[in-house]
Amino acid sequence: MIRICVKFRLVLFVLAALAILWLSVMPNPPVPKTGMLSWDKVQHALGYAFLAAVGGWALLPLVPSPVRAWRYALAIAVGYGALMEGIQAWFTPSRRGDVGDIVANGLGGLAIYGLARLISGRLFKQHRKEG
Repeated sequence: MIRICVKFRLVLFVLAALAILWLSVMPNPPVPKTGMLSWDKVQHALGYAFLAAVGGWALLPLVPSPVRAWRYALAIAVGYGALMEGIQAWFTPSRRGDVGDIVANGLGGLAIYGLARLISGRLFKQHRKEG
Protein backbone atom coordinates (compact mmCIF):
# COMPACT_ATOMS: atom_id res chain seq x y z
CA MET A 1 0.00 0.00 0.00
CA ILE A 2 1.31 3.42 -0.95
CA ARG A 3 1.55 5.86 1.93
CA ILE A 4 -0.29 9.20 1.75
CA CYS A 5 3.02 11.07 1.60
CA VAL A 6 4.00 9.16 -1.54
CA LYS A 7 0.60 9.82 -3.10
CA PHE A 8 0.98 13.52 -2.33
CA ARG A 9 4.40 13.56 -4.00
CA LEU A 10 3.03 11.85 -7.10
CA VAL A 11 0.03 14.21 -7.28
CA LEU A 12 2.34 17.22 -6.99
CA PHE A 13 4.52 15.80 -9.79
CA VAL A 14 1.49 15.26 -12.05
CA LEU A 15 0.23 18.78 -11.28
CA ALA A 16 3.64 20.23 -12.22
CA ALA A 17 3.57 18.30 -15.50
CA LEU A 18 0.01 19.49 -16.21
CA ALA A 19 0.97 23.10 -15.48
CA ILE A 20 3.84 22.83 -17.96
CA LEU A 21 1.50 21.26 -20.51
CA TRP A 22 -1.00 24.09 -20.05
CA LEU A 23 1.70 26.77 -20.37
CA SER A 24 3.12 24.99 -23.43
CA VAL A 25 -0.11 24.85 -25.43
CA MET A 26 -1.85 28.07 -24.46
CA PRO A 27 -1.79 30.63 -27.30
CA ASN A 28 -0.34 33.54 -25.27
CA PRO A 29 1.47 32.39 -22.14
CA PRO A 30 2.10 34.97 -19.41
CA VAL A 31 5.50 36.64 -19.78
CA PRO A 32 7.13 38.82 -17.09
CA LYS A 33 7.94 42.23 -18.56
CA THR A 34 11.15 42.95 -16.63
CA GLY A 35 14.04 41.22 -15.00
CA MET A 36 15.83 37.99 -15.69
CA LEU A 37 12.61 35.94 -15.89
CA SER A 38 11.57 37.85 -19.00
CA TRP A 39 14.15 35.77 -20.84
CA ASP A 40 12.36 32.76 -22.34
CA LYS A 41 15.18 30.25 -21.83
CA VAL A 42 15.44 30.99 -18.10
CA GLN A 43 11.71 30.34 -17.75
CA HIS A 44 12.13 27.00 -19.52
CA ALA A 45 15.11 25.98 -17.39
CA LEU A 46 13.34 26.91 -14.14
CA GLY A 47 10.12 25.14 -15.13
CA TYR A 48 11.86 21.89 -15.99
CA ALA A 49 14.18 22.18 -12.98
CA PHE A 50 11.04 22.28 -10.85
CA LEU A 51 9.60 19.29 -12.72
CA ALA A 52 12.81 17.31 -12.20
CA ALA A 53 12.98 18.28 -8.51
CA VAL A 54 9.40 17.25 -7.82
CA GLY A 55 9.82 14.14 -9.97
CA GLY A 56 12.94 13.00 -8.16
CA TRP A 57 11.33 13.68 -4.80
CA ALA A 58 8.25 11.70 -5.86
CA LEU A 59 10.32 8.76 -7.10
CA LEU A 60 12.65 8.48 -4.09
CA PRO A 61 10.36 6.20 -2.04
CA LEU A 62 9.41 4.15 -5.11
CA VAL A 63 12.83 3.36 -6.57
CA PRO A 64 15.42 1.26 -4.74
CA SER A 65 18.33 3.64 -5.42
CA PRO A 66 18.28 7.42 -4.89
CA VAL A 67 20.69 7.81 -7.80
CA ARG A 68 18.29 5.91 -10.05
CA ALA A 69 15.34 8.03 -8.84
CA TRP A 70 17.12 11.24 -9.81
CA ARG A 71 18.29 9.70 -13.09
CA TYR A 72 14.68 8.81 -13.93
CA ALA A 73 13.58 12.34 -13.00
CA LEU A 74 16.20 13.77 -15.36
CA ALA A 75 15.07 11.46 -18.17
CA ILE A 76 11.44 12.42 -17.59
CA ALA A 77 12.23 16.15 -17.61
CA VAL A 78 14.29 15.90 -20.80
CA GLY A 79 11.77 13.66 -22.56
CA TYR A 80 8.79 15.73 -21.46
CA GLY A 81 10.53 18.93 -22.55
CA ALA A 82 11.15 17.50 -26.02
CA LEU A 83 7.57 16.24 -26.18
CA MET A 84 6.16 19.67 -25.27
CA GLU A 85 8.24 21.34 -27.97
CA GLY A 86 7.02 18.73 -30.47
CA ILE A 87 3.42 19.40 -29.46
CA GLN A 88 4.01 23.12 -29.94
CA ALA A 89 5.53 22.52 -33.38
CA TRP A 90 2.89 20.15 -34.69
CA PHE A 91 -0.36 20.77 -32.81
CA THR A 92 -0.59 24.42 -31.79
CA PRO A 93 -1.26 26.97 -34.54
CA SER A 94 0.04 29.98 -32.59
CA ARG A 95 3.19 28.40 -31.09
CA ARG A 96 6.31 26.86 -32.56
CA GLY A 97 8.78 24.33 -31.21
CA ASP A 98 12.33 25.49 -30.60
CA VAL A 99 15.51 23.44 -30.25
CA GLY A 100 16.88 26.12 -27.91
CA ASP A 101 13.91 25.55 -25.62
CA ILE A 102 14.62 21.80 -25.60
CA VAL A 103 18.20 22.54 -24.55
CA ALA A 104 17.03 24.94 -21.82
CA ASN A 105 14.51 22.35 -20.58
CA GLY A 106 17.23 19.71 -20.41
CA LEU A 107 19.66 22.05 -18.65
CA GLY A 108 17.07 22.77 -15.97
CA GLY A 109 16.61 19.05 -15.36
CA LEU A 110 20.36 18.47 -15.47
CA ALA A 111 20.97 21.18 -12.87
CA ILE A 112 18.62 19.44 -10.43
CA TYR A 113 20.16 16.05 -11.19
CA GLY A 114 23.66 17.41 -10.51
CA LEU A 115 22.53 19.11 -7.31
CA ALA A 116 20.78 15.95 -6.11
CA ARG A 117 23.86 13.84 -6.84
CA LEU A 118 26.07 16.33 -5.02
CA ILE A 119 23.81 16.43 -1.97
CA SER A 120 23.21 12.67 -1.87
CA GLY A 121 26.95 12.02 -2.25
CA ARG A 122 27.74 14.28 0.69
CA LEU A 123 25.01 12.69 2.81
CA PHE A 124 26.30 9.22 1.93
CA LYS A 125 29.87 10.17 2.91
CA GLN A 126 28.67 11.77 6.14
CA HIS A 127 26.59 8.67 6.97
CA ARG A 128 29.60 6.38 6.37
CA LYS A 129 31.80 8.51 8.67
CA GLU A 130 29.20 8.43 11.45
CA GLY A 131 28.46 4.69 11.07
